[in-house]
Amino acid sequence: MNKTNPSTNHIPRASRRYRQKKIGNLFFLAGAVFVAVALAIILFSRSNALGSAGVRVGAPLDNFSLVDIHGNKVRLSDYTGRPVLINAWASWCPPCRAEMPSLNQYYQTYKDSGFVILAINDGESQSIASDFAGQIGVSFPVLLDPGTQELDRLGIHDLPTSILVGRDGLVKTIHIGLFTTVSLQQELTPFVVKQN
Repeated sequence: MNKTNPSTNHIPRASRRYRQKKIGNLFFLAGAVFVAVALAIILFSRSNALGSAGVRVGAPLDNFSLVDIHGNKVRLSDYTGRPVLINAWASWCPPCRAEMPSLNQYYQTYKDSGFVILAINDGESQSIASDFAGQIGVSFPVLLDPGTQELDRLGIHDLPTSILVGRDGLVKTIHIGLFTTVSLQQELTPFVVKQN
């Protein structure tokens, strides 16, 4: 028996439900693919550039000057020819607190190679930043950005965020989020260890 009758121009309900379900699945799959591609583009762009500030991997980073927790003026240009990790952090930020000991250990391991970390505090007072650095035993410069003008200029809106400037003065990597011991080794060491 023929289930479809071309003269009546209809399809049995069971077939119609099957087709509707199939079409619904295709729309769902297409939507999922679209969302995945959009997220990949966002994550890729966030890891290679920051905001509208023009901080991009492969581009030079403009010089800046801030005061450290001891009252000394520190400029990025003071470290020309050395690999510099700029790390934006705050004491109220749990991932910042969690990554600081790993950053300090990494710094201790590679400081003799010329590596330096400039930890820019996100708007907290000198006493808060200094107390936190003392608790952790931070041995690299901790800089104050009381009005967050420098972090805003760099396009940093998420904490922690780190920017590695290579020996040549060009941005090598932008890392948004917590650094672990493993990710520090993987992302930074190729640029920190001097190649002969």
